[in-house]
Amino acid sequence: MLFSCTKSADNTEGKSDLSNYDFNGQIKSVKSELFHLIIEKDTFKIGEKINSLAFDRNSLLEFNELGNLTSIKEFLYNGKVIKEDIYTYDKNDLLIKRKEIDNYGKGSFLDFEFKYDSKDSLTSVLISSDGFKRTLKIERDSNNRPIKRETIQNDTVQLTYSVEYDQNDNLISESQFRYKNIPVKLIERSFNSKNLKEKEKIIEYRTWDTIRVENEYLYNNNNQLVVEKFNVENDSTFDETKNKYHKNGKLKESIIVMGENEFAITERNLYNENGDLTQRTVKTNDGKTNDVWSYDFKYDSENNWIEKIEFKNNKPLRIVKRTIEYYK
Repeated sequence: MLFSCTKSADNTEGKSDLSNYDFNGQIKSVKSELFHLIIEKDTFKIGEKINSLAFDRNSLLEFNELGNLTSIKEFLYNGKVIKEDIYTYDKNDLLIKRKEIDNYGKGSFLDFEFKYDSKDSLTSVLISSDGFKRTLKIERDSNNRPIKRETIQNDTVQLTYSVEYDQNDNLISESQFRYKNIPVKLIERSFNSKNLKEKEKIIEYRTWDTIRVENEYLYNNNNQLVVEKFNVENDSTFDETKNKYHKNGKLKESIIVMGENEFAITERNLYNENGDLTQRTVKTNDGKTNDVWSYDFKYDSENNWIEKIEFKNNKPLRIVKRTIEYYK
């Protein structure tokens, strides 16, 4: 949701950053390191450290005793810090400042300052850098729900984001406008009697055309999402995701089909009972692509994984090692 500028600010569900990362236990820090794997006959060994990838990073996450982030650092393979986020909280553990430092280029930074009302709800965010200032102003209704956000720069409202709720607090519409009256994106949703999202219509206004998208959602008797139809054009033309679940409620299998005929792509993801991805298969109907990535995990006593080995078509690629420190 666009009102939430960080995981810690305007946390209406009361979740800590630890739970957002799906960590278990009272964690103090998590250090992740990536290594290349070297094939040796029927086995492999750990090679040199490598740079971060799309999903796995050389990083250090640090948390306070309430489970909220105090620092994130990302490293190159040689240990140089290339990016750092620093979080500052008040006595009530409300996030009041966040500083983003980019050491990869010229050492640029962004400062975020968060303001709250008497109910500890976020009302504004000031974003600043060298010679740059932007303010996000958040308006709330009588139930303290965020209903409008304005992005202001140089005393001009550049972007307005508004929402509407139904009587059950479901978010039924979102709208974005540039300079108050130029439409950017409009979303309408409908919900069933169990307050589960059933349909979604999206209109996105671009420079050269307008994109119209419809999505549909189907659930099982446990209120779990089992079918998602997206980019729906008619009853027979759409992309689709089908889900299956473990007995503990965690996602077990997700099959995504996009495109039609020889252009169709199928992606099948398998997850263990901890919710960790163990296998990803991608294939195309034309037969040009049929790849399988698999992941083996090693866990600590708190059931957090501390090693993840990645294979592609049964060949070892890399390993992620985690060092996890807990509060005592």
